[in-house]
Amino acid sequence: MRTEKVCAIILNWNGADQTIACLKSITENYSIPVIIVDNCSELADFNVLAEAIANGGSTDVLITSELEIKKHEQQYHRCLIRNNDNHGYAGGNNIGIDYAYRAGFDFFWILNNDIMVESGSLEALINTINADVDCGFSASVLVYSDNPDVVQCIGGGKLYPWLGKAKLIGKNLARGELDKMLPILPDPDYLMGASLLVKKDIVRKVGLMDERYFMYSEEADWQRRSIDYGFNFRVSSNSFAQHGDSASTKNKSHMFHFYRNRAAIMYNKKFHSTPCCIFSAIALASITVIQNLGSLKNIRYGVMGVVAGLNFSWR
Repeated sequence: MRTEKVCAIILNWNGADQTIACLKSITENYSIPVIIVDNCSELADFNVLAEAIANGGSTDVLITSELEIKKHEQQYHRCLIRNNDNHGYAGGNNIGIDYAYRAGFDFFWILNNDIMVESGSLEALINTINADVDCGFSASVLVYSDNPDVVQCIGGGKLYPWLGKAKLIGKNLARGELDKMLPILPDPDYLMGASLLVKKDIVRKVGLMDERYFMYSEEADWQRRSIDYGFNFRVSSNSFAQHGDSASTKNKSHMFHFYRNRAAIMYNKKFHSTPCCIFSAIALASITVIQNLGSLKNIRYGVMGVVAGLNFSWR
């Protein structure tokens, strides 16, 4: 399998140790170029990352800024870009994707920094995209990093617009049962961006992710827009990546509730009817209250997110 036209893109924000571990998992399996975008982390965190990249054994290294990377089109084995502000998930990744596109890569492997890739994961993603000329995105099956025999999600999830919620497909399914369950599970409405391979034609025809979301729903928006250009997206059922932990919903901060609810309403305003948007705002606010009875702060910020989404204008 030829992978010389593939680069990995990792977004870092105050998570240097995780990012370095993610990079190590790539290096143990592949010799592909890696672009790390630092989303204006604290200087100490960035310095840890920069030192690891500079001393990582490669002489083909570029450490630069968000402004300076716009002048570069050469490929580097390791590239670290420091953004001048926290641009969120979409804005941060877009800096790396734009550079990778200009540098001539054919595929962009977007990875969360808390991902540990498994052997064969990239080859399977490439095979999935290449099997269908119209496929623009392929995603890995995510398993829990602290329990890799249990599935976190099979590539993505189902959207329930009237509730403003999504449900991961295959969550907590035993990995050993995957082959048996795949034929009876639904196709996803979107793919998660934790381990997502993107064909360069998506950038050329559809453009980059919409940065106005800041966090959440940007991958779903990107994939939804790509359908209008004749693309589809597929789960690569033989690609596995270890992600997060099995307690992932226990310690969500108040800002999670704000941005998640805001993004859900923004997405509905863009792609669904006004009645759907209004109903989902009421439903999502109610669900936030019910699920966070022990945290008034989470409730307050969750409701604020719903209001912010309603007040947002796509014009």
